[in-house]
Amino acid sequence: MQKGTSNEWLSEAGFGICRMPALPLYREPVPGSGMSSQLLFGERYRIVRRTIEGDWLFSIGENQAGSGWMLASQHHGLEESEYEQLGQMALHVTSSPVSQVIWEKMPLYLLPGSQLHADRNELFDWAASFSFTGESRPFSENVTRKQLVTIATTFLHAPYLSGGRSLFGLFDGSWLQLVFKIGGYRVPNYLSEWLTAGEEVGLSGIQAGDVVIFGNEQGIPVQAGLYAGQGQLLRIDGKVRLLDFDPENWRKAKNKSRYAQVLHVKNLMKK
Repeated sequence: MQKGTSNEWLSEAGFGICRMPALPLYREPVPGSGMSSQLLFGERYRIVRRTIEGDWLFSIGENQAGSGWMLASQHHGLEESEYEQLGQMALHVTSSPVSQVIWEKMPLYLLPGSQLHADRNELFDWAASFSFTGESRPFSENVTRKQLVTIATTFLHAPYLSGGRSLFGLFDGSWLQLVFKIGGYRVPNYLSEWLTAGEEVGLSGIQAGDVVIFGNEQGIPVQAGLYAGQGQLLRIDGKVRLLDFDPENWRKAKNKSRYAQVLHVKNLMKK
């Protein structure tokens, strides 16, 4: 990998919106750097840094979607007033495995968790207004625990990908962030931020829809899953799988197995 390029903080933040199915964010502003996250169609972001040459931009996604370096050639700029106006509009989140919208007179395929904005004062009809094909739901409406688990199962068999945030590749934090986002909740994109998020309920109070965070012997979070109820846990093990998980057995083993320990059980179903 080539050496990183020096960069500078901007005196005033820039603004943008993702207008591609998935926009990769990288850890460093150099070719070959690992992904830190991805932005999906319709997600807004702020630009706080750029490389001296201006070919890379450091961006922070809205609603904790993640941060990292993007190619300037993939940036779709907004004025600050446009950015703020979009933030005030009603928001729908796509839930179909694949949706389609006509954008700039061309069909564009959208992944689950993509965003579509609408004026909150109008009766909104996706098909009539945007030639939208697929399923979406209002972000302002929270799903139930059962519905949250159903959303999570739509990602079954999606492969593991460090920094990935789509059906074509996910990691623990990004997958759960997408599940909760589709369900109408704002939660962090990175596991390290989950330690202080939500309400601690413990294994004794676990319910379907709660998040189980696993860690190593040093107490560092390394993996997380969504409890599906009835002794099953949805988590990423090479791909998203539905695996056996008996909370009572983990309690008796003092929250430990040969490979990991339960650090936290969190209820994140709050706005």
